[in-house]
Amino acid sequence: MFCDYVKTENIIVNLESADKDCLFAEMTEVLVRSTPGLDRDEVISSLISREEQMNTCVMKGVAVTHAECSSVSAPVIAIGISSSGVDYDIDGVSSKDFNESLIHVVFMMLFEKGNAEKHLRILADCARVLNIPGFYKALLGAKSALDVFNLIREYETSY
Repeated sequence: MFCDYVKTENIIVNLESADKDCLFAEMTEVLVRSTPGLDRDEVISSLISREEQMNTCVMKGVAVTHAECSSVSAPVIAIGISSSGVDYDIDGVSSKDFNESLIHVVFMMLFEKGNAEKHLRILADCARVLNIPGFYKALLGAKSALDVFNLIREYETSY
């Protein structure tokens, strides 16, 4: 289950970042503090490289950025929520809806190299919970990291 990989210490309910570069730095810092051995520079570089392949905005208001890193021994996830929104540089994305909005919820996932099956399974679990009616709106109303964690667990186990 997706919630098995989420830790409250890796959830930010009041992101300060206004753009994608600052967002990556802010969320990476949370993961570096909670994950011994995680290489900050490698994480940022890997995330930027992944974004250059294709923007990870997956639906209006939501991005699921992810990358493989050699300094990661098991999947780690950070979740960020921004009430004011983050400019995620989504120009050029085909959906008009994406171009009209900022990102308010970000899932940042880092995976160990060479385990594509687990990588894809966790991304699929995230997609399932994101597509549950009401989940996105509930996340936007979360007041604490524990609220976010409980929402993920509640929605994931009820559907």
